[in-house]
Amino acid sequence: MAAVLAGGIIVIWLALSGGRALLGALGVTLHRRAALTAPLALAAVESALFLLAVPAGELLPEPQRWPAAWALVVLAWLINGAVSARLWRHD
Repeated sequence: MAAVLAGGIIVIWLALSGGRALLGALGVTLHRRAALTAPLALAAVESALFLLAVPAGELLPEPQRWPAAWALVVLAWLINGAVSARLWRHD
């Protein structure tokens, strides 16, 4: 289960940093409201991904699949929410 959780955290961080890098490479600057809501929208997408992929996968025994999926959903909202909160306090 630890490997699945670690992989999920890596997916969360890659999505955050990859999205920021892609926008930077394209020369796109988000206005304040979009910059605050983008991590939360990403958390919603990641939640759907985790809830669909983890329980359907074969990596974990059946009793551990849903708890791992919900743990990843919570982590996605905590990490992405912390990024939004940091941006909100910074500006």
